[in-house]
Amino acid sequence: MNNTLRRGLPIFAISSNMRAGLILIGPLLPIIKQEYGISVFTESILAAAPLLCFSLSAIFMGAINKFGNTNRIISYAVTLLTLSLFLRTTFGVASLLIFSITLGISVAILNFMLPVWVKENENGNAGLLTGIYAAVMGSCAAISLAVTAPLAELTSLSWRLSMLPWFIIGAATSLWWWIKMPSSSQHEIAEKAPSFWKNPLFKNSTAWSITLFFGLLNMIHYASATWLPTILITKGFTLVNAGLLVAIATLVASLLSLAVPHFASRRKDFRAILIVFSAFLAIAYYAISVDSGPRLWLWVIMANIGVYVTFSLALFLVVFRAENAAVTRSLSIMMQSVGYILATTSPIILGLLFDMSANWEKALYFVVALALVQIFVALGAGSAKKVK
Repeated sequence: MNNTLRRGLPIFAISSNMRAGLILIGPLLPIIKQEYGISVFTESILAAAPLLCFSLSAIFMGAINKFGNTNRIISYAVTLLTLSLFLRTTFGVASLLIFSITLGISVAILNFMLPVWVKENENGNAGLLTGIYAAVMGSCAAISLAVTAPLAELTSLSWRLSMLPWFIIGAATSLWWWIKMPSSSQHEIAEKAPSFWKNPLFKNSTAWSITLFFGLLNMIHYASATWLPTILITKGFTLVNAGLLVAIATLVASLLSLAVPHFASRRKDFRAILIVFSAFLAIAYYAISVDSGPRLWLWVIMANIGVYVTFSLALFLVVFRAENAAVTRSLSIMMQSVGYILATTSPIILGLLFDMSANWEKALYFVVALALVQIFVALGAGSAKKVK
């Protein structure tokens, strides 16, 4: 156990910053809208831009090995992430958009490389490593949501101050990887990776099930991360309290997701657990759409449990279902490219549905429908079949 924790520290440090700097844009949208007078559509684009980068960057991941081994590629990516966090605070909406794109590219590379790193370094503990880094990712995202609005209201720096802590964490992590991590990985990648368009897994039904499950889950997650604070404000919450509720819900869900992949790794069939937590999502978002008052705490926490548990399981499926590290790379590329293309659409669609109906409750039925479809996709994604 202790060896596993020490072995995983480098990726735990990285995962602390992979979601925090992205999703804090949700609580800041009301402030940015007021400062720059942007439309709901522009807000949606700001939220969706990193997701588009996730998907488009994944198309080129087959050629990424020419930049070095696993350790070195991760070092480049975390450095780009750190620079992006700083530079998007510099020139207003333009820099916020441009460097959200480079931030998305860096996170896309890390999304792709961390499962590969786990496969190369797991030593029989892939479930525990995956669970911990997914939980760290979610917990730090929760902290980000909790402190974003208070920091934005603290000084004249406004929303820019909210991004400073994550730049500092990124800078420290970058230095760690460049100084402490070996210049060669445990397993050098000798084979030439196939191009994205020739990925053999495009003909594999199990790979498609995992990919679609991941895409639906991220459509739900990023639509909610973008608009839930705004929705809660329309239901009587202040900006700070809305951020606090989402933060607490994210933290509770992340801590629960810590253990799930570890215990799930003892099973061969994941269908039941994926269906149960996908049903959590459908029930919770329907309740959020029609309910109000203190009960929203329960529903938001329940929704986040559904998101973060299934997210950690989806990450683990890439490692567990793949026959070897090469298949892990191919499945990771496929899952991210197609999955994040789907996820890119959801903040925009949810924003447009609100524009059309002027009613967030009706717009949220879109998220409920996604969760119901996810239940059926889980039947294929959770099967015991290996991806070869």
